[in-house]
Amino acid sequence: MRIYQPALLQQLWRILLLGIFWLALGLLVVRQPILGLLLMVLVIVTLLGVILFFGWDGVLSLKRAVPVLLVVAILFPYIRLPGETPDVRLEFVIAIVAWGLLFLGHLATGFPIRLRRCPVYKWFGLFGFSIVLSMAYAAWFKGQLLIGRDFWELVKVFLYFLLFALVMNQKISLVDLRYYYKLALLIFVVSSCVGFLQYIDFLGINERVSPYYAPTQMRGLLVHGRITGTMPNPNEFGALMVLALSIALSGILFFQERKLQFLCWGTLPVFGLALVLTLSRSALVSLFLAWATILFLFFQARRFKVLEGLKYKLRRLLTVVLLGCFLGALMLQIMPEKAFYRYGQLVTLTEATSWQARVAIWQETFAIWLESPWLGWGPGKAIMGTIVDNEWLLLLRRYGVVGLVIFLCLFGNLFFGLSRIRKTHSDPSVVALSVALQGTFVGYACYMALAAVYHSLQLMPIVLLFLGLAYSQWQPRWSRRALQP
Repeated sequence: MRIYQPALLQQLWRILLLGIFWLALGLLVVRQPILGLLLMVLVIVTLLGVILFFGWDGVLSLKRAVPVLLVVAILFPYIRLPGETPDVRLEFVIAIVAWGLLFLGHLATGFPIRLRRCPVYKWFGLFGFSIVLSMAYAAWFKGQLLIGRDFWELVKVFLYFLLFALVMNQKISLVDLRYYYKLALLIFVVSSCVGFLQYIDFLGINERVSPYYAPTQMRGLLVHGRITGTMPNPNEFGALMVLALSIALSGILFFQERKLQFLCWGTLPVFGLALVLTLSRSALVSLFLAWATILFLFFQARRFKVLEGLKYKLRRLLTVVLLGCFLGALMLQIMPEKAFYRYGQLVTLTEATSWQARVAIWQETFAIWLESPWLGWGPGKAIMGTIVDNEWLLLLRRYGVVGLVIFLCLFGNLFFGLSRIRKTHSDPSVVALSVALQGTFVGYACYMALAAVYHSLQLMPIVLLFLGLAYSQWQPRWSRRALQP
């Protein structure tokens, strides 16, 4: 018994000290409520952060943060700050803390921070440089006033890079990737269920919870029934469901396991109904383009194996088409009348008042861009509006032709990098995720003509998280050659 006595005494001292600390904190809350509550929140957040990155074994592992990042990015609202201070996303805070821990580890041990070699990095840097170039040109030669909010666009690119590089450089095995695939589908289901609860106003959710997610969209939710789910507006929630539906369809086509296929089939109508209830026409058109791209890539991946398993593949595709038609017919029976009206306007879209209002904004923005076509005007938040309802035109006005070309190169590099990843891996989880993201890219390219993806501080990080998961399987060319016999 004497052998264990020191350890027992040490454990008792820890319990006693923790008890004294929490007792003192409780007394502080009673005497100074505001200060005490702030300190308590700080302590709880610190403890959660330690558990997140160090676990119960005390070993630093940033991979533990990946599922938390998925949950936080999809399900958590913005941290609203007063005044003109930009709202904060918790996933950015986690990413900054993770990189800070890496840097401290480097200072403590001397070991360098190693990143997987990938050409995408340079395009993040070049796009950031194009923003600086546009701001400097507009200030020096166009007399454009620079304000503090303009520099937020530089911070935004940096945060996007940190989030993408953090996930990409984790050692994610194929088993882990399959787990994240299933986890993502379940998280999307929870997000959809929040939207359904909003539609029926379950237990007054639209008064108690919804304002935290979409404070500027309450009239559309209460009057028109356009659900926002866990996003700040219905269009962005519709775009989120495009990503979810693309992941589900790709899983149906490429996975071989019955359980995973059933999970994808089960989530498909949930995501479809959630998208319909957003009443987002741009998201609906985006979905058709995304699914068309996924089906094209599915056939392209099989074009060299025409005879091998042809009957099975045709049977699977026929099953997808028939069940898709059945789900579509079922959806038509439960769609609200307002959805028929809004989606019916796609036939006569140019006659809609919302379209005509957008065209007026586009003409004004295009005229401003013509005054500085090559390098643009920079963010120009001092005198120019940020709402253009066309992200391509907004990028063109801000950063000119040069900035837009670099932006296209960035996302083109990401898109074609996904093609390379799925060609160098035969695992269904890698192929399914890569194809789903490529389909989403095509759909979002259309969606950005009417709404925002890159400038959405919730939607863009979600896309980057999934891109990071896919790019965690990236293999540099030199390493591939080294692995070849």
